[in-house]
Amino acid sequence: MNWMEVSIVINHEVQEFVTSILEENGSNGVVIEDSKDLDGELADKFGEIYELDPNDYPDTGVRVKAYFNEIDYSEELKNQLLRNIQELTELDKNIFDYNEQIIKESDWENEWKNYFHPFKASKNFTIVPSWETYQKESDSELCIELDPGMAFGTGDHPTTSMCLNAIEQYVKPSDSVIDVGTGSGILSIACHLLGVRHIKAVDLDELAVRVAKENFEKNSCENAIETTTGNLLKGETNKYDVVIANILAHIIEEMIEDAYNTLNEEGRFITSGIIIEKSDEIIEHMKRVGFNIISINHDNGWACIVGEKVSN
Repeated sequence: MNWMEVSIVINHEVQEFVTSILEENGSNGVVIEDSKDLDGELADKFGEIYELDPNDYPDTGVRVKAYFNEIDYSEELKNQLLRNIQELTELDKNIFDYNEQIIKESDWENEWKNYFHPFKASKNFTIVPSWETYQKESDSELCIELDPGMAFGTGDHPTTSMCLNAIEQYVKPSDSVIDVGTGSGILSIACHLLGVRHIKAVDLDELAVRVAKENFEKNSCENAIETTTGNLLKGETNKYDVVIANILAHIIEEMIEDAYNTLNEEGRFITSGIIIEKSDEIIEHMKRVGFNIISINHDNGWACIVGEKVSN
């Protein structure tokens, strides 16, 4: 199976909106190439200075690369993307550019490896590519070994970082956790590293479940995490102390009531993947259902919300 790489050059003001449009329309990963990165020296997470190739970056603005399953990418989808982007009032049409090319499956994996290196994702969690070696900086550092596979990002998105920080703050070893839309399994692995013994990882996509299982094996927790296909929380009969969902706002909207009903009393709903423009709507819905909002964090145009179930 091949993949379609969509390459879009835009002005900085609409970067987050374009990224959201691509992700909400089924993109299986986004790469940002910012012309501003060429303005000075850059250091990686370990202080090593590295050089960038100007040929890899646009002359001005930002290049956003998105990846779609070739089977799912159609002329209709292309036209929808173009319509949604061109309707953005702040879009600079003088630099706007839209290109596409087919990426072979074998090249896809190498494409990700060019961008994916060990990085600090939160206070205690470090993401380490499965093909690299890494030396811990301290005993408190928790390393998640990750191979995103063909259809998942590398865990460096702001929503993932905010979820990891929320997990550090609100998840206890004694909790039971369900990770909805697990993707690569990164959030379930984080809970395991914190000592959580009862974890269930659910995703509608069978590919996601397979990739998550592979990552659980890499982190020696395949027997500690129940992994299954499922449509959000529909049909879930067990109760949990924590529901985690790092997906998209319109999908979160669908599962707020189910999240509340799935939680034990004083259970916590950790949710992200929400663009700031839709966060108030999600917060009000959570409050109507009965959640007490205990945390709201913003990062680069995205929101992470934590609600606690209170007695009626």
